[in-house]
Amino acid sequence: MSLFRLASDDLKKWFAGKMRKPLVIRGARQVGKSTLVQNFAIESKLDLLEINFEIKSLKSLEARTLNPESLFLEIEALFDQKLSESTLIFFDEIQKQPAILPALRYFREKLPNVPIIAAGSLLEFVLKKHDFDMPVGRIEYLHLGPLTFSEFLFARKKKLLWSQVGDSFDRNLPLTIAQHEQMNEAFREYIFVGGMPEAVSTFISTKDPKEVRRVHASIVETYRDDFPKYANQTATNYLGAVFEKLPQTLGRKVKYASLSQDFQSRDIKMAIELLCLARVVLPCYHSNGSGLPLAAQKDPSVFKLYFLDVGLYNFLMGITWMQAQDYHNDSILTKGIIAEQFIAQHLAYHKGRNFAPSLFYWLRDKKSDNAELDFVTDWEGTVVPIEVKAGQAGTLKSLIQFVYEKKVTRAVRLDLKQRDFAVEDVVYNYRNAGKIHKVKFDLFNLHLGLIEKVTNDI
Repeated sequence: MSLFRLASDDLKKWFAGKMRKPLVIRGARQVGKSTLVQNFAIESKLDLLEINFEIKSLKSLEARTLNPESLFLEIEALFDQKLSESTLIFFDEIQKQPAILPALRYFREKLPNVPIIAAGSLLEFVLKKHDFDMPVGRIEYLHLGPLTFSEFLFARKKKLLWSQVGDSFDRNLPLTIAQHEQMNEAFREYIFVGGMPEAVSTFISTKDPKEVRRVHASIVETYRDDFPKYANQTATNYLGAVFEKLPQTLGRKVKYASLSQDFQSRDIKMAIELLCLARVVLPCYHSNGSGLPLAAQKDPSVFKLYFLDVGLYNFLMGITWMQAQDYHNDSILTKGIIAEQFIAQHLAYHKGRNFAPSLFYWLRDKKSDNAELDFVTDWEGTVVPIEVKAGQAGTLKSLIQFVYEKKVTRAVRLDLKQRDFAVEDVVYNYRNAGKIHKVKFDLFNLHLGLIEKVTNDI
């Protein structure tokens, strides 16, 4: 089945751009890169000339010195068709013939009106280790992740619900009881199914949780099978060990000893870096948070990890369909991490799909003065702390401490129980160094499922 993807709007804007460049789509295996392009060609009524480098190689790219005209002629001969602005050339699985990447500059220079898209699995490894000149300034990128919660709602034929709750976002209009129940029901489905396209399609067509789990098992095995493709045999052993242990350590500061006591720290570090390159896991770095950009203040040695998809995470944790449907029950020990994982895979792309995914949080790891904020992001030139609540409301000690120290004026609390978009004018007497300081800030409270609206509308 064809799934609606928000990234199709990005492709439309790219295609209509006056200064259009060849587009390279980046993302983990099986997030739907190829299908996205194929559907876009159909919707745009373009002749799709698709070259899958796992099946077909281009001889012109193997020459010591690339001749652009020879490359163009080879493609035309392959499809028996002249290249024009009504054709869409799609180079897929380009990691198999990475020489196409520097060749993209010639399409930009000599055939600027011909739309070109390239994509591939494990592309990050090619980009990191390439021994050729990249066409800097002559290509652009689109980063694709799993289906978002709103895309899942569209697939579940709940477009009207998202239109009412998400698109028609009104700070002054709370969710109705029916809307709140529907959002929670969809959330419970999503944390089990996740956003991998095949898993969503299977759930929609079969409604069978067992079939969805078969898809999850297949995807995870594919990731494991990929390990030898980006590491030698010794490193593959590290990867396997770290991958097995990761689900139990998600959302917590990474300590190499907790991931494996059989390997040295440098080997575990390398395994994590490789999994991050493959986009199988998302790193979330500690940032001082005193200003922007957050990346400039990050500490690369202090980080936590999230999986690329909540459905795959819950599969690895053995969470059943019944447990997911009983998410409100406090007996689910991983409930807090599930909520954070859900937020992480959405927040990572909050800047837009033209930017590489990034996540930040704030940590003060001291025995006498310990504090941690789930996430820190930026919005309209300001730092915004985010607190994720999965159960009882609890205290906001770390949030208030961060607000006091960084002098921010806005913060966000996300909670599945939240029905209305409540903006609290928080005034708090904060004690520091024996003195009382009055802390004032706006606390934006909203439903977990509205994470996609957080930095767009607050």
